[in-house]
Amino acid sequence: MNGARLSLAIVPAGLPLAAALALAPAVGQPAALGLVGALGAIAVALYAAALAMPWPGALPWAVGLLGVEYLASLEVRAAPLDLGAPAYAAGLLLCAELGWLGLEARRGGRAWLGRAVAIGTLSLAAVALGALLLLAWTIPLPGGPTLTGLGVLAAIAAAACLAWLGRR
Repeated sequence: MNGARLSLAIVPAGLPLAAALALAPAVGQPAALGLVGALGAIAVALYAAALAMPWPGALPWAVGLLGVEYLASLEVRAAPLDLGAPAYAAGLLLCAELGWLGLEARRGGRAWLGRAVAIGTLSLAAVALGALLLLAWTIPLPGGPTLTGLGVLAAIAAAACLAWLGRR
C-alpha cells in the first residue's frame, strides 16, 4: 500500500474503535442504557463529524464524552474499582491519536511508521502503568494526611508536566 492510500485509510480508522468504546460501558447494564447510551451516541456522532467535516475542535469533546460515559457507567453500577480501566484508558488514547492522524491525513499529511509504532507503544505502556496503579491500590498501606498530601502534590506535578508538554 502506498503512502497516499495508507493516509486515506487512516481517516476512518478510529471510528470503529470509538464505537466499541461507546458500547463497552453499556454492555450488561440495561438499566443504565438511556444515559450511558446517549452519551456514547453523542460521542460517536461528534467523532464522526470531526473526521468527516473535518472539525478538529469536536475531536477532544468526542473523546472526553467517551470518558464521561465510562465514568457514568461506573457510577450507575456503583463500581468501586474497575479492573478494565487501564485497557479502556489505552483505548481512549488510541482513539484520540487515530482521530488526530485522520485529521492530519485529510490535510495531506502522510502517515509514517515511526509514529504508528510510538502510538502503539504508548498505548501498551498506558495499560501497564494503569495495571501497576491498580495493583498499588490493592496493597494495604498505612495512609494518613502526609501520604494523601504527597499524592495530591504528585497529581499536581503530573498535570503541570502535561500542561507544559501541551504548550510545546
